[in-house]
Amino acid sequence: MAFWKEVAADFLGNVFAGALLVLFFVVIQWFLRATDITIGYSWRFDGTLDRPRNFRPSFDIRNRSGSRTYLLANVAYLKGKKPVAALDNKSLWGKELRPGSIEFLEAGPVASLTSLAECIQIEVHVRLQTGRMFWLMGSGPGQLRMGRLQRAAFWLRNKFETAAVPLE
Repeated sequence: MAFWKEVAADFLGNVFAGALLVLFFVVIQWFLRATDITIGYSWRFDGTLDRPRNFRPSFDIRNRSGSRTYLLANVAYLKGKKPVAALDNKSLWGKELRPGSIEFLEAGPVASLTSLAECIQIEVHVRLQTGRMFWLMGSGPGQLRMGRLQRAAFWLRNKFETAAVPLE
């Protein structure tokens, strides 16, 4: 009987070790995907400070992935859950984010915005063609809106990159 107990213990130990390795692989893949794109933005306008017009977001998009290329889709402007302007499907559609690239892109003017104060209250949603969406909001230069877990993942990735440890 001791032989079968030993076989069962070895089998269960190997299954547990295999499941742990698979879980570790899934967590690493989530970590890399959650931290591969960062987006920041600021509002630009034509004219002078006394008479600004044609408000539009100017994006700083970084693809920190070493192997994945992404395509941008559209930009949505929301206040709360309500759309403030129509989807912008033209200005960013099809722009390619190559691995390791930094892109400075401008969206088209948002017709319904008339002051910088309105711009600061708006959430800007940038969508990739894969369906992945980024929520941006900020008073001043807008930044990616993140939860605690994603913020911790970005912090950890920055620590790895400053230590020159390749992740991919």
